[in-house]
Amino acid sequence: MYMSIIKSAYEIAMENTKNVSGDKESLQASKFKTEGKKIVSQYLDDSVENIKDELKKYKDKELKWVKEGVLEALLSNMVLPANDFSLEKTKKVGEGFFSILKDAKKLGMMLNELEHFFKEYLEERERLTEAVKQQFMPKLRQKEEELSKQLGAPIKIDPASDPEYTAFLRQNLSKLEGKYSEVLKRVKDEIRSIYSNK
Repeated sequence: MYMSIIKSAYEIAMENTKNVSGDKESLQASKFKTEGKKIVSQYLDDSVENIKDELKKYKDKELKWVKEGVLEALLSNMVLPANDFSLEKTKKVGEGFFSILKDAKKLGMMLNELEHFFKEYLEERERLTEAVKQQFMPKLRQKEEELSKQLGAPIKIDPASDPEYTAFLRQNLSKLEGKYSEVLKRVKDEIRSIYSNK
């Protein structure tokens, strides 16, 4: 009985893979998209200087698929920056789009606006962090006083090590991220549509 179950499961698996092996083109597409993603990875870690030069190695369908991989990888690396260092990386991601998008003028304007948008986000994030800290300070002072009484020595609590504070901060930051992520998603959709209308 078990053999018949195993056999039928095996037969089902074989039928499912028949379509995969038959569809050589989608396997090829997947392979070249992965190559495009690798190019972006090398570009972002500075082992490849220019995406455009890398694309010259491909032609026709292969080039189309590699470009699609490049687009996907650049879009997934375009995220809200956590600090000035990641802002530089985001800038580099933006520059990478010039290698696959024809409308350089429109892209240039978008990236310029995006840079201001990211800087504004970082400033807003800093302001919010400071406001949360100020709001939470009285509670923290109270905790310090209670602990100092218990232990008979003055105690200082680092806000970053207080679970209640970090949860409160995270909650506020995620609201801010949500708001800015909405705008970033629209920008990504716009970049996709520029790519599709090439």
